[in-house]
Amino acid sequence: MHLLVTGGCGFIGSNFVRLVQRERPDWRVTVFDALTYAGNLANLSDLKGEPSLRFVRGDIAVSDSVRVVMAEGDAVVNFAAESHVDRSILDSAPFIRTNVVGTHCLLDAALEHGVRRFLQISTD
Repeated sequence: MHLLVTGGCGFIGSNFVRLVQRERPDWRVTVFDALTYAGNLANLSDLKGEPSLRFVRGDIAVSDSVRVVMAEGDAVVNFAAESHVDRSILDSAPFIRTNVVGTHCLLDAALEHGVRRFLQISTD
């Protein structure tokens, strides 16, 4: 199994990646994260050097990048999201871009590549 975890450098996503590494050591995991205010590569520092784990910096709203990482995945867990509600009141555009357009890009790429499992995690 090759699992694509978007937003895997955020608090919840990184803990999920640790769970998968512990419970499914035979799975390969690709973490795809834009490293915005919510994502920090240091959240996965304890897993550095794990041969079954790969990090790719990227934005889920950039369909070309999404297609590249999706091509190798069997399943997707999408944690990537803009999640600060107060910020959405001041400027909704980043929320629409990531939470709507980004999720749409992921779903399109999953369909294109025949990904059989897609789990959408959403705080907003």
